[in-house]
Amino acid sequence: MSHRYLVLGLLSERPMTGYEIRKRVCETMSMIASPSYGAVYPILHRLLREGAVTMDVVEQEGRPAKKVYAITESGRDDFATWLRKPAAADQVRREFLVKVLFARDLDPEELTAHLRDRQAEVEGQIAVLEAVCSEPEAQANGYHALVIDYALALYRAELCWLDRVAQAVRAGELLQDALLLDPD
Repeated sequence: MSHRYLVLGLLSERPMTGYEIRKRVCETMSMIASPSYGAVYPILHRLLREGAVTMDVVEQEGRPAKKVYAITESGRDDFATWLRKPAAADQVRREFLVKVLFARDLDPEELTAHLRDRQAEVEGQIAVLEAVCSEPEAQANGYHALVIDYALALYRAELCWLDRVAQAVRAGELLQDALLLDPD
């Protein structure tokens, strides 16, 4: 997915600074994307050049001025056209899974450490999303709640999988070429 449309979608809700866009994605949409500040600003500048957004400089007392971006009619049309097209196939890239793929070259303790680290990361993501759920003002609309619910379901399923793999590692049941399949 192009971050372009994530930015346009967020700006279709309300004008925002680049910082606010990045913060919003990190807080409530980490399952969808994780654009860095280094990615958000080039997208905003490209959208500005194309006329898909405008930018206003807002002076702040005792602080540097901030640049607030707003979507234009052209940007809304571009976003609406994209929104109506079928979604592209997901392209999930997770370094953790690459490490699991080649875990045959790790000691069981090293694999267990990776599993524990990932579990802590997933539990942290769940905590963040649950906190967002408890603050309705953090969600622009009910569709955000749907995406958060989806993310929570995926993270909870991943926790179950991590637990199952950790149990198999502890029991010495993972063989180099064996598959660990869910018995249910």
